[in-house]
Amino acid sequence: MTEISNLSDSETKEGSSSLIDPSKRSAIEPRSNWILVVAVARNGVIGRGDELPWKLSSDLKRFKSLTMGHCLVMGRKTFQSIGRPLPGRQTIVLSRSEFHCDFPEVHVIADLESIDSVLQPNRQVMIVGGAQIYQAAIDYCSQIWITRVLADVPGDTYFPIIDWSQWQRESFESIAAGERDQWPSEFEKWQRKSPH
Repeated sequence: MTEISNLSDSETKEGSSSLIDPSKRSAIEPRSNWILVVAVARNGVIGRGDELPWKLSSDLKRFKSLTMGHCLVMGRKTFQSIGRPLPGRQTIVLSRSEFHCDFPEVHVIADLESIDSVLQPNRQVMIVGGAQIYQAAIDYCSQIWITRVLADVPGDTYFPIIDWSQWQRESFESIAAGERDQWPSEFEKWQRKSPH
């Protein structure tokens, strides 16, 4: 299994420092209803210019199916690139700065610890990006659902380093490129290993 890395030092420092108190990081207990959902190229790219750097219709359909009825947690830039809350899902936007949202149903919060105060009942928390949010939220997550795009794709946003020794792969699916997919992909579900 190749390790996905490449998050720059500046992104790491800027990203996680304000979304979570560093003194609390070692005390974080993963939550059973928190899932990190990501699509990533072989070279670690997850975005380019605030957009997805590929066309993968099959992955978008799977994303919709897996996240429907749950809660999407994303950063301000990710929300702005989508442009609206996605139907059938609660949307929470994490922002360190003052951010006015034109959609009253969207909750804007400043840190991960505030999610439980606005989370609607019976919803799983789906962490859907971008890179800074993934970096800050990984310790809270008990699962990772990852689409591996089988190509090296140009981009400017990278998935952070994951210590895969803390995770166990639960499922794997190989997906051939369909008519509306630029590349083939693989879809995997990973579960955090129980501490010994």
